[in-house]
Amino acid sequence: MQKSRRLALGSLVVLAVLVACRAKEQAAPEVSKQEASPSAAPTTIPTLPSPPPVWRAARWSMTKAEVLAAFPGEAQRLEQPADFGPKGAGSTDVAIPAYEIEGTKFRVLFGFDGDTLTRIHLSAAKAGDATCGDLEKLPTQEHSAPSDRSTTQTNLRREQIVWKRPDQTITLVCSEVVSLGFRTVTLEYTAPKV
Repeated sequence: MQKSRRLALGSLVVLAVLVACRAKEQAAPEVSKQEASPSAAPTTIPTLPSPPPVWRAARWSMTKAEVLAAFPGEAQRLEQPADFGPKGAGSTDVAIPAYEIEGTKFRVLFGFDGDTLTRIHLSAAKAGDATCGDLEKLPTQEHSAPSDRSTTQTNLRREQIVWKRPDQTITLVCSEVVSLGFRTVTLEYTAPKV
């Protein structure tokens, strides 16, 4: 009989301990795997932020559809591809036909390698005397002084100003023949070569 009392008492003690432990487990805050083990890998993969825009809302590697969506009411598909300049410089069918900077209207062409944005080319429709200087101020204010400047003079005076950055190269080309009143100004953003 004493043996059965001890057995019953022991069973009650074990049952009481189990109930007490279970109550503590339910009350204890959950510890994540990261908190339990500092060397444990995170369970979620963080998303990388979008790269900064190259020009206005445009980012390198955008598709044609993404560029058109980034410039609603401005960017459009052209009926006929437009050339970037001299023969062999390429062409595109995505553009902003008229965009104003510092009082000068520019045509903006978006260049793609396959369906990936790699080039943005702005050309002045009618460059004035101050267009080149006014346009040079924009990348200088945003990115600091140009990394290279060169001038060639024949019948045509050509100045090329370059801002070389890890994420892009910006090239401003100003050409003119003063005696003829001829002047062109282009500003081109190009993606880094991969």
